[in-house]
Amino acid sequence: MVDLTGYKLTFDDEFNTRSISQNGVGTTYADIRPQWRFDANSDIGFGKSSFVDSASGYDPFSVQNGALSITAVPDRTTSGYPGSWESGLITTQGNFSQTYGYFEIRADFASQTGAWDAFWMMPDKQIPDPNKAGGWQELDVVEHYGGNDKGTYSTIHTTDKQPDGVRWQDNRQVYSETSNPAGYHTYGVNWQADKLSFYVDGELKGSQATPSDMHSPMYMMANLATQDGASASSITSHIDYIRAYSKDPNAVSVTQGTVSAPDGKDPGLYGATTATAKSAPSAAGATAGSSSGSTSTTGEATGTNISSTAQPATGSSTSGSTTGSASVASTTGSGTNPGSNGSTNSTTSTSHPVTTGSTNTTSTSTGTTNTTAGSPSTTAGPVTSSASTTNSL
Repeated sequence: MVDLTGYKLTFDDEFNTRSISQNGVGTTYADIRPQWRFDANSDIGFGKSSFVDSASGYDPFSVQNGALSITAVPDRTTSGYPGSWESGLITTQGNFSQTYGYFEIRADFASQTGAWDAFWMMPDKQIPDPNKAGGWQELDVVEHYGGNDKGTYSTIHTTDKQPDGVRWQDNRQVYSETSNPAGYHTYGVNWQADKLSFYVDGELKGSQATPSDMHSPMYMMANLATQDGASASSITSHIDYIRAYSKDPNAVSVTQGTVSAPDGKDPGLYGATTATAKSAPSAAGATAGSSSGSTSTTGEATGTNISSTAQPATGSSTSGSTTGSASVASTTGSGTNPGSNGSTNSTTSTSHPVTTGSTNTTSTSTGTTNTTAGSPSTTAGPVTSSASTTNSL
């Protein structure tokens, strides 16, 4: 079982209230990634879905009974890529990022065919691929596909060269299955300088070596996307909490919010400590920065690694960041989004901070592998056709 003795709680959202906005200013999360803004009220998304803000006319988010629900529906508004499903993504980009530590989500993921849930992380600043092979840094704590409800895919993306004769599934992924996938489960990663250890329901499922380019602060994202085969009138996933912990001795702990597990089965903090109510920072959390385990939050005086990504103005069709100006989706681009089984959500990026255009490869053991930059990809999902991609998960 996971043991966080000596760790501090540095981020905690129990989803007792809603704190989401387009650009994340004054809230815990943004719901549009600035580098992937499609129009005034949407993110281009991936798969067969765009991610929309409530200003689009459709609100994919609701908070009730201590959980955040994300509901995807077939194309409903003029926002988002034409014909795509409309769903939701939350990101702490610009508000919270941390180097090393334990990161966990507790969620009841959708089981319908076509559902594609993910909890994943990307760095504040991408390191260019020295091999010019289309690599980037991304850590997919969990990808869950409704078409394979028992499966948990945890995948590492890196610019490190793949060793000759070694399948990426053998050194860049941990796959596991849950015997009873219904209901809430926890999915976590313990990111250390030398290894990445993946957990489901507190049990270690496997570890892989930490890549050479994964030693800088990363922010968190959670989303519900869709793939081919989605045919229900709606698809909903539920998130009980998102928590992060640090073992950095300089980390500043936060106060845990009121535990409100919908099923009454909160697993606790695994031995980690929290701040007292008197000295607690904001709900999003903050830790003092250090090279061995820093955390950043917007506006926190104690955070030294404030996210460098500029947030877009509400209603802007493009937005800038220190790693490159915004990508603008093109209806004529030939690339398709990951895991889309031929999705028409194509994007053309002239300045995305990672190299794009990777192609899907087939996993011999788990299905088609989605290889992309900007969405939780290179993951073997239950899709069967390959497609080139320009936006990743």
